[in-house]
Amino acid sequence: MSSNLNGYLWCGLAAVASALATLLIKLSAHAGVGWTLARIGWLGGACTTYALGFVCYSIALQKLQISLAYPVMTAATMCLVALIGATLLNEPLHAGKLAGMALIAAGAFILTR
Repeated sequence: MSSNLNGYLWCGLAAVASALATLLIKLSAHAGVGWTLARIGWLGGACTTYALGFVCYSIALQKLQISLAYPVMTAATMCLVALIGATLLNEPLHAGKLAGMALIAAGAFILTR
Protein backbone atom coordinates (compact mmCIF):
# COMPACT_ATOMS: atom_id res chain seq x y z
CA MET A 1 0.00 0.00 0.00
CA SER A 2 1.43 3.39 -0.95
CA SER A 3 2.33 5.87 1.77
CA ASN A 4 -0.27 8.39 0.54
CA LEU A 5 -3.06 5.83 0.43
CA ASN A 6 -2.06 4.65 3.89
CA GLY A 7 -2.12 8.29 5.07
CA TYR A 8 -5.63 8.80 3.70
CA LEU A 9 -6.75 5.65 5.49
CA TRP A 10 -5.43 7.05 8.78
CA CYS A 11 -7.17 10.38 8.03
CA GLY A 12 -10.40 8.47 7.49
CA LEU A 13 -10.00 6.65 10.79
CA ALA A 14 -9.31 9.96 12.55
CA ALA A 15 -12.46 11.43 10.98
CA VAL A 16 -14.58 8.47 12.08
CA ALA A 17 -13.22 8.75 15.63
CA SER A 18 -13.90 12.49 15.75
CA ALA A 19 -17.44 12.07 14.42
CA LEU A 20 -18.13 9.27 16.90
CA ALA A 21 -16.81 11.40 19.77
CA THR A 22 -19.15 14.20 18.69
CA LEU A 23 -22.06 11.75 18.76
CA LEU A 24 -21.08 10.58 22.25
CA ILE A 25 -21.03 14.18 23.49
CA LYS A 26 -24.49 14.70 22.04
CA LEU A 27 -25.73 11.51 23.69
CA SER A 28 -24.33 12.71 27.01
CA ALA A 29 -26.80 15.59 26.85
CA HIS A 30 -29.63 13.04 26.76
CA ALA A 31 -28.35 11.57 30.04
CA GLY A 32 -29.59 14.60 31.94
CA VAL A 33 -28.08 17.77 33.28
CA GLY A 34 -25.32 17.93 35.81
CA TRP A 35 -22.62 15.38 36.40
CA THR A 36 -24.54 12.12 36.55
CA LEU A 37 -22.68 8.84 36.28
CA ALA A 38 -24.30 8.14 32.91
CA ARG A 39 -23.25 11.53 31.53
CA ILE A 40 -19.70 11.10 32.78
CA GLY A 41 -19.63 7.70 31.07
CA TRP A 42 -20.70 9.19 27.72
CA LEU A 43 -18.18 12.02 28.05
CA GLY A 44 -15.44 9.61 29.07
CA GLY A 45 -16.17 7.58 25.96
CA ALA A 46 -15.97 10.76 23.89
CA CYS A 47 -12.59 11.67 25.40
CA THR A 48 -11.27 8.19 24.71
CA THR A 49 -12.53 8.30 21.14
CA TYR A 50 -10.99 11.75 20.59
CA ALA A 51 -7.68 10.39 21.91
CA LEU A 52 -7.87 7.49 19.46
CA GLY A 53 -8.58 9.95 16.66
CA PHE A 54 -5.61 12.06 17.75
CA VAL A 55 -3.34 9.02 17.44
CA CYS A 56 -4.76 8.17 14.00
CA TYR A 57 -4.28 11.75 12.83
CA SER A 58 -0.71 11.87 14.12
CA ILE A 59 0.05 8.75 12.06
CA ALA A 60 -1.62 10.34 9.03
CA LEU A 61 0.63 13.38 9.41
CA GLN A 62 3.67 11.12 9.24
CA LYS A 63 2.54 9.96 5.80
CA LEU A 64 0.89 13.06 4.30
CA GLN A 65 1.61 16.74 4.04
CA ILE A 66 -0.32 18.77 6.60
CA SER A 67 -1.92 20.76 3.76
CA LEU A 68 -3.41 17.46 2.53
CA ALA A 69 -4.20 15.71 5.80
CA TYR A 70 -6.08 18.48 7.58
CA PRO A 71 -8.57 19.39 4.82
CA VAL A 72 -9.31 15.74 4.12
CA MET A 73 -9.83 14.85 7.78
CA THR A 74 -11.97 17.88 8.62
CA ALA A 75 -14.12 17.57 5.48
CA ALA A 76 -14.73 13.89 6.15
CA THR A 77 -15.54 14.62 9.79
CA MET A 78 -18.06 17.36 8.95
CA CYS A 79 -19.83 15.17 6.40
CA LEU A 80 -19.89 12.19 8.76
CA VAL A 81 -21.35 14.31 11.57
CA ALA A 82 -24.14 15.52 9.27
CA LEU A 83 -24.90 11.95 8.17
CA ILE A 84 -24.82 10.64 11.75
CA GLY A 85 -27.16 13.42 12.82
CA ALA A 86 -29.59 12.54 10.05
CA THR A 87 -29.51 8.77 10.50
CA LEU A 88 -29.18 8.34 14.26
CA LEU A 89 -30.63 11.55 15.70
CA ASN A 90 -33.37 12.22 13.11
CA GLU A 91 -31.93 15.63 12.25
CA PRO A 92 -33.13 16.98 8.90
CA LEU A 93 -30.90 16.35 5.89
CA HIS A 94 -32.24 18.85 3.40
CA ALA A 95 -30.89 20.07 0.07
CA GLY A 96 -28.94 22.88 1.73
CA LYS A 97 -27.04 20.46 3.96
CA LEU A 98 -26.34 18.15 1.04
CA ALA A 99 -25.08 21.09 -1.02
CA GLY A 100 -22.93 22.22 1.89
CA MET A 101 -21.45 18.74 2.20
CA ALA A 102 -20.68 18.71 -1.53
CA LEU A 103 -19.01 22.13 -1.25
CA ILE A 104 -16.97 20.99 1.74
CA ALA A 105 -15.79 17.91 -0.15
CA ALA A 106 -15.00 20.00 -3.24
CA GLY A 107 -13.12 22.54 -1.15
CA ALA A 108 -11.02 19.83 0.49
CA PHE A 109 -10.30 18.34 -2.91
CA ILE A 110 -9.22 21.71 -4.32
CA LEU A 111 -6.99 22.39 -1.31
CA THR A 112 -5.20 19.10 -1.82
CA ARG A 113 -4.26 19.89 -5.42
